[in-house]
Amino acid sequence: MVVPYAVLRHERLPVAMKYLLNTIRSHFVLIGYAVCTAALMPVSAGFAQHFEDGRLVFPERRISAFVYHGADEEVLRATLLKISIREGDGPGSWVREWRTIGEYYEGVGDRLAASGQGAGARDAYLQANVYYALAWFPGNYTPEEQDAYARQLRVYQKAGGYFDAPLEVVDVPYRDSHLVTYVHRPAGVERPPLIIWTGGSDQYKANHHRPVSALNSAGLAVVTFDLPGFGESKAWPSEPNSDDAHIALLEHFHSTGEFSVDQVGVVGVSWGGNFAVRVAARNDPRVKAAGAFCAPVHDAFSAPVDFYRQALDGPERMTLINLARHLQIEATPEAIQSSLEKFSLLGSGVLGQGRTITTPLLVANGTRDGLAPVSDLMLTYESAVESDLWLLGRGDHCAVEYWPVAIPQLADWLVDKLSR
Repeated sequence: MVVPYAVLRHERLPVAMKYLLNTIRSHFVLIGYAVCTAALMPVSAGFAQHFEDGRLVFPERRISAFVYHGADEEVLRATLLKISIREGDGPGSWVREWRTIGEYYEGVGDRLAASGQGAGARDAYLQANVYYALAWFPGNYTPEEQDAYARQLRVYQKAGGYFDAPLEVVDVPYRDSHLVTYVHRPAGVERPPLIIWTGGSDQYKANHHRPVSALNSAGLAVVTFDLPGFGESKAWPSEPNSDDAHIALLEHFHSTGEFSVDQVGVVGVSWGGNFAVRVAARNDPRVKAAGAFCAPVHDAFSAPVDFYRQALDGPERMTLINLARHLQIEATPEAIQSSLEKFSLLGSGVLGQGRTITTPLLVANGTRDGLAPVSDLMLTYESAVESDLWLLGRGDHCAVEYWPVAIPQLADWLVDKLSR
């Protein structure tokens, strides 16, 4: 990317670019023009960041996803160049570099809030939110990562105070404790339909503001929460029966009388998609529709031990180690294979028994995803009486580059199914 240097100095430059110049000027060659060398960074098809020959590699699909959720692409790419170590909290560490950007935007938000500029404060807080999310990504286990996660939750709640309908933090009774949920209401809608939304193993309840906003714009309320084993729900391991968390939310919000009890749906993304399919397969008449984006249902859970052994020695090492932590097991090939086998919806008989799902079901993903391949999508699609299959071009896992179009259409699909 080539940008005239005179433009970079302009006072009306977006805040993101001003931050870029103030913090990473050393990564530009200033000879009349500023050349962003981040565009030359090698990438990988892996699922999480890792180092090759001392250089950080971050997958393009992850960059696209965080940009979709609100990160500035130029700030993101330039910051990646500054990171030299994954662990710790020193200069050049993953957590510190992203947290520093989050602190910057949170400070901007605080100043705007103090001066009564609510909309500007909200936007700055949402910027801070995405960079704090990057700081703990993908693990949320070390003290530094946990601190970044706490900062993300704090700043998202700050932003939520300025939403058109203020964010509500609601504790829902679950097993021997409670689940922390975020309730996003559409402004001006009495007793709206309700969507229960869950993300994947490294995308938690404060990571979904943009898709949630699209659903709010369609008149849908959305409650986000962390699946058991993840985020603020680590008190319980992730287990095949963890879809009982969805039922706990369903029963709680039914009891409040604040939502249309005849118009409730679920949406799950990635690991959350597996559980959205499980909820759909319950055929609970209270659930009127289910959407499963990039949901692994069988192939990812049926690999041989050698596959996991090789993966633990390769770029996917941290992905598997973090997943093992979520499952509360040792990060050994044998333990990982044994634990993941239990999550196969084909092996457990949830799918593959004919068209046994009567809940209207939407199945969506890119066609180049090795985690939730087309064979998994077809297996899910063909297990429902009423189902739609969206193949999102040549997208990788979750195909987020298609979401600016797909998510508004998801909102329309949900409205249609819930209105019957």
